[in-house]
Amino acid sequence: MFRPAAVLVVALLTWLPRMAVADEASAQWKYDNPFCQVVAAVVPIPSVVASVAPVGGETRYALALFTPTGTTLGAHVTLVSESDAYDAAVPDGNLSGAQDDRKLEPLSVTLPAQDKIDYFFVDSYSLDHGAAITCPSYVFPVGETLASAPAGLRSIVAQHLQKIAPPKCGKVYADPAMHGDLMSPVGAYGGKPLTVVARAYIDSNGYSIKDEIVQSSGVDGMDRYMLGAVGVHQFRPAQFLCTPVVGTMLIELKYFP
Repeated sequence: MFRPAAVLVVALLTWLPRMAVADEASAQWKYDNPFCQVVAAVVPIPSVVASVAPVGGETRYALALFTPTGTTLGAHVTLVSESDAYDAAVPDGNLSGAQDDRKLEPLSVTLPAQDKIDYFFVDSYSLDHGAAITCPSYVFPVGETLASAPAGLRSIVAQHLQKIAPPKCGKVYADPAMHGDLMSPVGAYGGKPLTVVARAYIDSNGYSIKDEIVQSSGVDGMDRYMLGAVGVHQFRPAQFLCTPVVGTMLIELKYFP
């Protein structure tokens, strides 16, 4: 039987954090990230990512949550506009999907006042009725507007958290950025131009805590140099309300013989 909620899940997937590249180990969760993942002594406590998109008017938003394992999931997702912050308290619900790719059925979130949400992040989550796990502010922009929401979605009303004063730095959110350039590759990597692209997961101090090749140069030495250069580079961390936060960025390095 075709379920309308499935349409919304497909639409929201466009706005999820990055998916694992095809050659990564199949055991790795496809939305793997190092910021919202907590590992216990033996058993990993997996992370939760959210996807948010406006529906029709600016006061209703579709919200979906994803996690690699678990039976039930509840979460608090913070929604942020230019002037206000809201808490979308997602009640515990049953997860569905494969054992390594779990999801909560999408919800419709209504704001308590007319406003336009620009950014969101998972503040905390609870799997299988366990203790709440707090995540760092791993901020994402809201996706494009959906034409309509399927019928039968659970609906919640977000609660107003606080007013936000105009940021002194001029932006509610700023992406991470390079702080100067990477050093040029040292050594010879063949007689033709090469390009390698890496993804860095950057902490609030500006250092990559995880880096990976997303587009190989085809030359192992060049790829390894790229990872080493990214690993020691100090980036400008992302900023949320003028405060350094975690974030991700792609870095391209070109080699010319």
